[in-house]
Amino acid sequence: MLKPLLASLALIASPGPDVAAKAGPRLEVGVAPSQDKLRPFDPVPAETTLALEAPRGACASGQIAVRSGARFLGLSARATPLVVPGRASGALSLALYRVGHVVLSRPSGPDGEAGEWPDPLIPVRDAWFREERRAFPIDLTPDRLQAIWVEACVPLSADPGELQGQVILEQHRHAVATVPVRLTVWPVVLPSTSTKPVTFGLSTLLGTRALGKPGDPELARALAAAALRHRITPHALSANPPSGRCDAQGCALDFTTYDAEMAPILDGTLVPGVRGTFAEVRLPGAILRQPDAVLVAALRAWRTHFDARGWADRLWLYTLDEPKPSDLPELVRRARAAHAAGVRVFATTTPSPTLNGLVDAYVPNLDFFAASGAGPFHSASPLRADPRPFWYASCMSHGCSEQPDASRQRTRWKETFSGWPGYEIDRPGAAALAMGWLAFREGVAGELYYDMLQGWGADRAKDTKDARTWDDVRAFAGNGDGLLLYPGRPDEWGGVHPFPVESIRLKLIREAQEDQELLLLAARTGHRALADRLVRDLAPALRKWERDPKRYLQARHQLLAALSGGAAAVPGAAAVPVPAAGTLDASAR
Repeated sequence: MLKPLLASLALIASPGPDVAAKAGPRLEVGVAPSQDKLRPFDPVPAETTLALEAPRGACASGQIAVRSGARFLGLSARATPLVVPGRASGALSLALYRVGHVVLSRPSGPDGEAGEWPDPLIPVRDAWFREERRAFPIDLTPDRLQAIWVEACVPLSADPGELQGQVILEQHRHAVATVPVRLTVWPVVLPSTSTKPVTFGLSTLLGTRALGKPGDPELARALAAAALRHRITPHALSANPPSGRCDAQGCALDFTTYDAEMAPILDGTLVPGVRGTFAEVRLPGAILRQPDAVLVAALRAWRTHFDARGWADRLWLYTLDEPKPSDLPELVRRARAAHAAGVRVFATTTPSPTLNGLVDAYVPNLDFFAASGAGPFHSASPLRADPRPFWYASCMSHGCSEQPDASRQRTRWKETFSGWPGYEIDRPGAAALAMGWLAFREGVAGELYYDMLQGWGADRAKDTKDARTWDDVRAFAGNGDGLLLYPGRPDEWGGVHPFPVESIRLKLIREAQEDQELLLLAARTGHRALADRLVRDLAPALRKWERDPKRYLQARHQLLAALSGGAAAVPGAAAVPVPAAGTLDASAR
């Protein structure tokens, strides 16, 4: 039997952490849910036991907040494995990160706020190269809160029940505080691969160059794995098309290099058990400029290859991003060629008579849904049974330009860009979390996001030792717009290999996707009424969603409890392999 959780679910009060009686500055220690963005001058939370819950196949995160009234030198943190008391087997590892900060000179739109904000997560040990990094020890500045991120990922093979462990805070190898950690594993299984496609742009050419190893294949895999570990399929990557020649009679394309890059993602071996859900056709400009018959031949070669590899259900022609009216004739030409070759068309635009029957998935910005929902974006197509659109968050969540000077324009700007969900740094964690609940409510078929490394572009013209994307996170008038990973360089963070540094927002995006999976599972297993009610309570409209993280935790608990009483397992989920030991650390599924 699962032990009942208290009303707060993720945070259960206890008498307090076990603080060692040592001479020296006194530490204040508390815990907070992952959705709380703990800023340096926030109060230390009162709760002191970190209580997490998750289904199998999902991750759970929380935070430990530490503050000292005087300078505190050499704080470190380590975690014991989570175990079932009295049982020798079934231990789970906890991953620890030091929460880093970025200084924002201007807010993101009307809802943002300038100042110092938490976002980068410096790992104790990175997930791909498994090298120790310089997360700790650190010196605490008097009266500034420092957060430590704690993450537990539950394999599909885990037994339901409660596991216990602790995070030990140390100074010079001596324990100064102990924070109890409890993880409740529910008898519910989420699929390792997302039910719906979620694809974010990620240029490995840019990423490897910014980290000083242009084109390095292992570093490129680490970047792609950082996305997959968070239920995101990266697109773009090297952007290199297959080599070969095409004419109207057919194509001879060599997919060897392409398959070396993409097969681990699409087959589910890069992050074991997690299969990529999206792949775009890559065509050089020379072929796109050829007569229609050559274009059809090239697209047919892609479809034939994807059929042979078992990937055809994930292949799309993603062409002419956000096309202008003058671009529509070319979009029509390419779409007709794609359909002639049996390839679906993915278009970041809205319906028009010119595109009738040619676009298999419209992908409008989420603000287009505000007036009428997803209905107007349904697309009837012979190549796709599901007519529903994808959607994407963008700078329209905060305003794509800076606040106007004129008072009348400023008032209009605030009215237009207040209240939207999105992925900005200086927004509450619920702004990202609500995206999963809103996606379920709107019935969208998938999610797109344009870039995970937008801010890394500035590094190309600078010396990599001095260039710090961490200090320049603003794009399109938003903080962190298109930036969900930070560059991790060995000279700064230790180890031998450069590596991607994850962000709090990336963790919250994964939480949003996992909540959406719970809602979809509930809808399939006789709990649709509960799912709909919870969504109405938390996210009744695109600009009206709950800001209090505890409300989401309570709703998640209700879903888990309902699913645990019925048919909770996702069909086929048991066949998804569990990560092999030594492949990725405990924070990877």
